[in-house]
Amino acid sequence: MSETGARGRVERPHEDVHAREHGARARCLPEPWMCDVFHLDGSLRDIRVLDTTRGEWIAVLDRLRAVADETEVEHPYPQLDPAHPFFTDLFHAWADDPEGEATTFSFRARFGAVWFAALPCFEEEIEFSVWPEDVLDGAGVAAVLRFLVEIATTSQRRALLTGETVQYCPEMPTLISHDPVTGLTSHI
Repeated sequence: MSETGARGRVERPHEDVHAREHGARARCLPEPWMCDVFHLDGSLRDIRVLDTTRGEWIAVLDRLRAVADETEVEHPYPQLDPAHPFFTDLFHAWADDPEGEATTFSFRARFGAVWFAALPCFEEEIEFSVWPEDVLDGAGVAAVLRFLVEIATTSQRRALLTGETVQYCPEMPTLISHDPVTGLTSHI
């Protein structure tokens, strides 16, 4: 059953279609229209979680490392493990160490055929980019939904799928969002 909410969004509880394979968090059932939000228009799609803390970033990255099909980390800090640094140490080197200023690190996670990439700029906002050309069909959309649910559930905050570089505000479109408190996914 679905409800129409504010701004004409349709809200639906996820069906638990991947629970046996991926645990109760992966409640992802793509619908045919969802492929339309990944049309090739020259821009990436961003997945954002707003008003976050360093602890939430670390929890999300740890969770993704545990559940993704594959992850990669790149960083310029010689004192840390080159491939599998502890995220607490990575954030310390990036944000707290004066020598880490003006440097950054990247994290990538693959779900199915879809890669999600983060290049942290601010602790206050978790942001991952996804390339629309990776989301070709229902399996790609399912990977995006699974990723969205994972980061929303881990951070306990609403996760938003938007167009590239759209800072969320009521006037700008959020294509799909997941609220971990209600378990509802909304879309335009």
